Amino acid sequence: MEELEEKSPILKSWRNVYALVIGVLVAVIVSLYFFTQHYK
Repeated sequence: MEELEEKSPILKSWRNVYALVIGVLVAVIVSLYFFTQHYK
């Protein structure tokens, strides 16, 4: 089974795009957590 990997328009591969998206989501979750802890 051959896997055709399209080139991502933004980064060199889709794996990098997914890693970036996950990293951004984690950063948002962590920052919101500290924000809510600060204003309790």
